[in-house]
Amino acid sequence: MTPRTADKTVSVPGLTLRVPHDQARPRLLRSSVITLACMLVAMTASALPLAPSEAGAAPPLKVIATVPTYGELAREIGGDLVDVVVLCRPGQDVHSVSATPSMMARCRGADLLLHTGLDAELWLPNMLRGSSNNALLPGNPASIDLSSKVTLKQVPRKLSRAQGDVHAFGNTHVWTDPLAVRAMAATVRDALIAALPDHAAEITERHGAFHLRLTKALVGWLTEAKALRGRPIVVYHPSWVYLLDRLGLKQIGTIEPKPRVAPTAHHLDELLATMQHERVAVVIREPYQFPDAADFLAERSEAQVLVLSTHPGYPEGVDGIVEHFAYNIGALIAAYAPRAQSAGEPAANGQANDQANGQANNGRSDEHDSGNDNG
Repeated sequence: MTPRTADKTVSVPGLTLRVPHDQARPRLLRSSVITLACMLVAMTASALPLAPSEAGAAPPLKVIATVPTYGELAREIGGDLVDVVVLCRPGQDVHSVSATPSMMARCRGADLLLHTGLDAELWLPNMLRGSSNNALLPGNPASIDLSSKVTLKQVPRKLSRAQGDVHAFGNTHVWTDPLAVRAMAATVRDALIAALPDHAAEITERHGAFHLRLTKALVGWLTEAKALRGRPIVVYHPSWVYLLDRLGLKQIGTIEPKPRVAPTAHHLDELLATMQHERVAVVIREPYQFPDAADFLAERSEAQVLVLSTHPGYPEGVDGIVEHFAYNIGALIAAYAPRAQSAGEPAANGQANDQANGQANNGRSDEHDSGNDNG
């Protein structure tokens, strides 16, 4: 009679399995028991907590920005701590964004929403409802209204559809003023610290560096732009009032007779006469606006057309906020420089430093109201 071989044991944490080594038992049974033991080992190991070195860094905060300026603010201040998705493309009309299923999906897992508030992004409520992300709804801590620290311009005294597409709370294009953007940066800083308190020092440091860089640039821009003060300018749509007021330019007309109303031949003829009388040097249109009307006015006057975007990312390569403002303000200064020289006027100089520093240290937009129409 063949002697019985000693049984083998297989141990896993907290469990010992006894595997009979019996020549008479089917080989299949022994194999199944060993397989079960291996599965238990794997399950036990996967349930154990990872060491800090194995766990890796926390995933970045998912931030949704309605427009490119807000996206760049989040990247400047959040750095690698944030993953930013921008809903409106550079050079796109913010009022015409569509609430598509893909955008709703992007909002679904977001932690933070940066938006203008007011009635700038009328497509946003439908997008948020479609995303089922109630945390991003207005009034919640994750919904950050970036117009809250800006004094609004062109607030209508009365509302009527006869005035065109007028915004009820005032002109919503607050991101065109570098001082307003500087105030927004502080709001973004506070929101990121609230969401990522363990990284408060890093966020504060990044915000401080951006604040200093923008302020230094602003002092230079306002000094150089002294020669622009009082100069007449025409725009396609009233998107630029905050920047024009900051630089001292005088908007004497818009290609649209009323906000978002197409120009008529009669309106263009009247505007052309005004431009010729005022010797307008510049007409601004945005990339998404049809060029025909602006070109018509420029060809029949002394003006040139500047195609400028109110947000970073257009033209290609002008991505940062400081770079964006430098491009737009530089284009305006360059366009008016030949006119100033032909009139024998001095170029901007250091005498404007006091005024520039005064404006650069003001955290809010001016109270000045440039009219009733707004875009």
